[in-house]
Amino acid sequence: MTQQRTYGGQAVADRARQRRERFLDAAVELFGTHGYAATSVPQVCKAAGLSSRQFYQEFSDREDLLRTLYDRVQDKTMERVAGVVLEQIAANRGLDEVLDEGIRAFVGMYDDPRLARISFIEVVGVSPVFEAHRHARRARWGEVLQTAVAAGADRGLTIASTTPLQWAAYIGAVNAVVVERTLDASITEEDLVHAMRTLLRPGILGESPAS
Repeated sequence: MTQQRTYGGQAVADRARQRRERFLDAAVELFGTHGYAATSVPQVCKAAGLSSRQFYQEFSDREDLLRTLYDRVQDKTMERVAGVVLEQIAANRGLDEVLDEGIRAFVGMYDDPRLARISFIEVVGVSPVFEAHRHARRARWGEVLQTAVAAGADRGLTIASTTPLQWAAYIGAVNAVVVERTLDASITEEDLVHAMRTLLRPGILGESPAS
């Protein structure tokens, strides 16, 4: 049986996780308020109350920190949206109800304006490598949405056939409306939901049978 290493009465692995969380929390605040370009590694370290040596034990550089944070938010959002949508489909909800609940689950993940800014503004144009990473993440969103459409069709929902290009267009439009909300405080959550719903239906997924 392997015994965990300890330091100061605490497992080394636990201390490392806690350090990582402190750096990520600091990144949320600094990248989400001052911006990624305006934030240095020393500033992140100061906000986290940790040293640069400890920073480089967890992340290769500032871009690695941003990518880790971006991926965490993306993963949580995908998991939440997919879970809600598939749950609604399994409960035999109508398509409009499924869409409403799925969109609200997505929008709710960005109630914190810092996360919206990081996910849709600060990650843009960071580097060619990061742009390739963002493209791959958008492709994964397309796969998630297509899987949800297939699940709905299997349960008898009337849904138009879709293509990866349509989902790429939808994802780009969603990014745009979320950014607009960060720039215009008069845009409400309901405005966002309505815009995203219209893009889906009658947009990509077609008119309802009653129309």
